[in-house]
Amino acid sequence: MTMLNAKMLLKGAALGSLLACAVSAQAANWYPLTLNSTKDGKTTQVPYSPLAKASKPWMVCVSFPHMKDPFFLAANYGIVEEAKRLGVRVQVMDAGGYTQVSNQISQIENCAAGGADAVVMVAIAADGMNNVLANLKKKNIPVVDAINGVTSKDTGVRVLTSPRDEGLRAGQYLARKYPKGGKAVKVAWLPGPAGAGFVEAFNAGFHEGIKDSAVVVVETKNGDVGKEVQARLVEDLLQTHKDLDYLVGTAVMAESAVPLLRARNLQDKVKLLSVYMTPGVYQGLKSKSIEAAGSAPVVLTARIMLDSAVRLLENKVEHTDIGTLGSVFTQSDVAKLQPDTVLAPASFKPVFRFGGK
Repeated sequence: MTMLNAKMLLKGAALGSLLACAVSAQAANWYPLTLNSTKDGKTTQVPYSPLAKASKPWMVCVSFPHMKDPFFLAANYGIVEEAKRLGVRVQVMDAGGYTQVSNQISQIENCAAGGADAVVMVAIAADGMNNVLANLKKKNIPVVDAINGVTSKDTGVRVLTSPRDEGLRAGQYLARKYPKGGKAVKVAWLPGPAGAGFVEAFNAGFHEGIKDSAVVVVETKNGDVGKEVQARLVEDLLQTHKDLDYLVGTAVMAESAVPLLRARNLQDKVKLLSVYMTPGVYQGLKSKSIEAAGSAPVVLTARIMLDSAVRLLENKVEHTDIGTLGSVFTQSDVAKLQPDTVLAPASFKPVFRFGGK
């Protein structure tokens, strides 16, 4: 190797290190982030910045309904990245799906019994967690009510992606495109599993969004957000309704519907709208197989969830009811989306245990 080549390699390595440091610094400095903070029934937009560091390596249990949706993979990524930044330990739990309420409760109880300092919980059922939350409160283990929302008052902080707003944005998108007085636009609505808190919120928001428009929901189908279930629901709808204009619902539904529509040569007739973003939906927007999709900053929301748990432990809570802000992206403006705020990197695999410094 010549001296010149050696110097070029060293310069290249140095440049690579600098770029890596720049990316790392950008990832760490995700704040301040503008979000909604609600207090005494009044919601205002505020800038949010996390703690610089945890005072000790707290142990935080994080309970997800499942890991089969890239939405929760992105949340897992955000949790792990913030745990690294704060210097805390996390144990992440996968309950197995939206029918597994008892499993989620058992996992939370076991994690708490194993020495958890705090719990971040994405609840499977809005009304099904009351007993476990009351017991955690008795044990002085603070809980962050995350993403889906619960009805119990025994939580310390709420950090929601506001599924109601996500449903609302999807409905408003259609209402703007098809205002009242025009030809009826027939929509099949697939918001996810019946009874889940986020599904009820999706429903409320979506139906408010399409109010006084030309949009007509011809059928609503509920089901678990696994691809097999969603694909079966889509097939049933296509068989039953020969004049559908839109399939609207979860990202898993939209991803599952793309090949089904192509197989029936319906890709130009039945359009797809996803309430939230996943890598598959993101690619669908870019390839023009999906018309539009809502986007909430899931990765950043997860960071705030973990930061809120540490704030509860250290008595440094500033906001007790938080909602991150999102928008709707279409094929024409998807290039403006910042994927690292919404999606986990393609190389990321689920992390169930992370030990802080």
